[in-house]
Amino acid sequence: LKECEDAPLVLYLCGDTDLNRQRVISIVGTRKCSEYGREVCRQFISALKRYYPDTLIVSGLAYGIDICAHRSALDNGMETVGVLAHGLDTIYPSMHRTTAADMVRHGGGLLTEYTTRTKPDKMNFVHRNRIVAGICDACIVVESSAKGGSLITAELASNYNRDVFAFPGRIYDECSAGCNSLVKRHQATLLTNVEDLIETMGWHNPL
Repeated sequence: LKECEDAPLVLYLCGDTDLNRQRVISIVGTRKCSEYGREVCRQFISALKRYYPDTLIVSGLAYGIDICAHRSALDNGMETVGVLAHGLDTIYPSMHRTTAADMVRHGGGLLTEYTTRTKPDKMNFVHRNRIVAGICDACIVVESSAKGGSLITAELASNYNRDVFAFPGRIYDECSAGCNSLVKRHQATLLTNVEDLIETMGWHNPL
């Protein structure tokens, strides 16, 4: 994050995870994801586990693709970090409290720049996205409508010189409009499987 001109001055972490490990992947997407998006997310993380089980999965603990990424990481025994738009004294949305506790218990964590008693105001989520974008080696958009926070995160990641990837979808699906546009405008690399990521990133295939 020191490479980012608007990096936070301080970060608060609940958990004991290593944020500076060799491979960190941010996975983002729409809150109103489809079953296709959830399945893509689950299969991708499962495949990534076979190659690089020590990869840290980062997302925003929100509804939709975010929580799917966190839970898929947990299901595969991988550490995952949620970047919050409020202080560590609360969890928003509250229904993700159990997942958040599991993330910390299994070696991941909760990360925020906000102090205790900071409310989850709308602008905090926009500011939070720059941490999701900057902390990773690669930012992956699974599903996104034509406008949304995940596209902001992708743009930030690109501005930070991070690799940006997007899974394509059917041309008539609203949830895929943003991803298809990113690829069409050459703002993201088309991603269809984990091997695409490994090849583009220049990672050595350990299998």
